[in-house]
Order: sequence, then structure tokens, then C-alpha cells
Amino acid sequence: MPCLQADISDEFLKSFIPETVYLVEGDIALPAPKIAEPATAPAPKPAEEDATSPATVAAPEAMVPPEPVAAKQHVHELPKIPKKEPAAQKQKYKVAGENRKGVVVLVTIPEAEFAHLPQLQFLQKILSAIGLQPSDVAYVNNISGELALFEELQKELQVNYIISFASRIETALPHEKFTLYNPVTVGSVPVVFSQALKMLADNVEHKKMLWGALQRTFKV
Repeated sequence: MPCLQADISDEFLKSFIPETVYLVEGDIALPAPKIAEPATAPAPKPAEEDATSPATVAAPEAMVPPEPVAAKQHVHELPKIPKKEPAAQKQKYKVAGENRKGVVVLVTIPEAEFAHLPQLQFLQKILSAIGLQPSDVAYVNNISGELALFEELQKELQVNYIISFASRIETALPHEKFTLYNPVTVGSVPVVFSQALKMLADNVEHKKMLWGALQRTFKV
């Protein structure tokens, strides 16, 4: 019997007799079963870190975002002025005739009248009286209505003489005062001023004064 009792283990008793066993005098004292303490899970052994594990790989340096490029400051450029084509210069003089001798017959009349001027018999008689043919003169109409400039006329054509019929002339060159039927030299060019051809045709007195001025100028 004692041998049997010795073989009974504590674990067996705990599983077979769950109640607390008390020692009775005369019986073999058995140690009271120990209440198993809850097993504590062993602390996990820290795993050896692999040299290539994420924990050991150096964290990439934080990427510093590039500083925002400052927006290009808007430059207020001066407005471009559109190029303008040079305006065509308005024609100031209408010229007809061959002008073989550089004699300018200057008028300021409507274009319709000017178109018939070379055929005007009264004018042709005046020119013939001083030894000129229609081909010897230049018929010039100041269509602008402005003062005719002596220097402009010289740029337009050859000017050796000027006979002006009621058409005023201006110049920067020194000269005597311009008056009717009084030849005035501008530079080396004799200039004779007369009344309009229409007025001369019916005025004998003005015809005589014009004839006298032309004789002195053309030596006839």
C-alpha cells in the first residue's frame, strides 16, 4: 500500500480529486496540491536583426522639396506701336509741257481748265510775242491751293523763268518785294507776276503792263 501511495503523483491527484484534501491523523500526509500559477509566456527573444532587414537599413534621407521657383515677375512692357507706312505725299503741282527752255507758266486753276491751258489761244499769243513756242514752256498748276514754294519748283523741274498768273510764290531766298508787272529776280531766276488770264483777256490796261514786264525780262 505504501508503495501504491508513493506512485500516486501530485498531478494525478489534482486531476482526480479537485477538492482540497485534509490530512487526517493516522493517514499518510500528502502535500497539498499546488495551484498552478498561470503560465507566463516567456518573453520573446529579440530576433537577431538581419543586416538587410528594414530595421537595419538606413532610412533614406528626407527629400527636401525644391524651393518653389518664384513666378517670373511680369514686366510691363511698353505697348508696341504699330508701324505706320509713310503716308504718300499729296501731289502739290500738276505739270504739263516739254519745258525745253525752262520757262514755267504758273497758275492756280481748276483741273478742267488746266487740261485746256496749252491750247488757250490768248496765252499762246503772249508766249509767241516773246519768242516762245508751246514746247518751250512747262505749264504748272498749283493744285494744293497753298503758296507755291520757289525751292519746290526747282526740285520739280528746270526753272529759268517764271511767269505767274495770279499764283503767289514764297521763297527763303532774298528778293525784292513781289508786285504785279514788276520783274523780280530770285537767285538767278526772273519772276513776273500778272493778273489771272481771264482778267487779262478783257483788260487792255493790264495787257499793256504785262507786255512791258515781259519785254524787260526776255529782252524783246
